[in-house]
Amino acid sequence: MPPHELNQPEARPRLRVVPGGGASSADRELDFDGLFRRYSPYVASIGLRLLGRDDELDDLVQDVFLEAHRGLSRVRELDSVKGWLARICVRRAVRRLRRRRLRAFLSLDTLKHDERLIAPGASPEVRVEVTRLYRKLELVPALDRAVWVLRYLEGEALGEIATLCGCSKSTVQRRLRAIEARLDPSAELGPRLVTSIREGKP
Repeated sequence: MPPHELNQPEARPRLRVVPGGGASSADRELDFDGLFRRYSPYVASIGLRLLGRDDELDDLVQDVFLEAHRGLSRVRELDSVKGWLARICVRRAVRRLRRRRLRAFLSLDTLKHDERLIAPGASPEVRVEVTRLYRKLELVPALDRAVWVLRYLEGEALGEIATLCGCSKSTVQRRLRAIEARLDPSAELGPRLVTSIREGKP
């Protein structure tokens, strides 16, 4: 469905969640507009930390919600929507990171990070550390980068990372070991740096 059609009321799906006991007058509904208003800041926050910059962020958020629009009718539990959107976001971000690495390899792109990654009150030293960290992340394979960011910047558990990345927990552990050999979190991340990144706003 073309993006402009999402603005047409008849084109917007509605998510109706029916409790386990069957339908009732208390059924909850969430239309597409409501879904976007409620979860787009969350999707943008994850997307910004995965991508490290915002020149692709709007496109990423649009991609996520276009895919969500197509699949919304299949969602049956309102409580699962947030995790479902996060999975779409991670998958779409990894695709973009792979394309970016190819462009950088071909000298069609430059390595940079977005200032909004960092909390407004962060010190100059922390800003330098964040810049250095994301320069290193640009050189890491896309899925490994996503696993590392979800683990150490988002604070996700291994099982949740496996769900978000669509792989097994053992695969997550293997990828973490591989990237930690190049990007040791104990050496790269201090409490001030993690806090400053988590308080950045897209």
